[in-house]
Amino acid sequence: MTELKFVFGDPDICSGCMICVNVCSMFYSKVIGPTRSRVRVVRLEPALDFALFCRNCEDAPCIEACPEGALSRTSKGIVIVNNRKCNGTGACVEACPYNAIHIHPDTGKAIKCIQCGQCVDRCPADAIFMTTTADLAKRDKDGRMMTLHEKHKEELYPKEAKN
Repeated sequence: MTELKFVFGDPDICSGCMICVNVCSMFYSKVIGPTRSRVRVVRLEPALDFALFCRNCEDAPCIEACPEGALSRTSKGIVIVNNRKCNGTGACVEACPYNAIHIHPDTGKAIKCIQCGQCVDRCPADAIFMTTTADLAKRDKDGRMMTLHEKHKEELYPKEAKN
């Protein structure tokens, strides 16, 4: 399999403007609403904003957790939700270590980032970008971004922190 791509945000650059959230909800749901977005922004004081996206985990616990088999991986490695199969049990939400899957309030179906790039193209601060694990390591040579995510993992990824 080719190296998996995902969207990632630099919390030192992100201003918490929520444009990524609004663009996503408008693009997919035709309404501006954070609960309808496939991306979340979490603000941690003092002034750190984390844009959170699906990381297309290699082992993808969300796929295994779905009792309906509604999650699968495309040929490019992107984890997707089949809305015809999804019954909204939320098992994938519970299994995701990055809080990157949510239940859409209108459809009752799981939603998650599918790396469409709409948010990346419209981020006014260039704080979010499409990457791979290897490219992220090159971009984050001093480990600053990953250190921030690790330092705040209990607030950002509470299920992962318990493991």
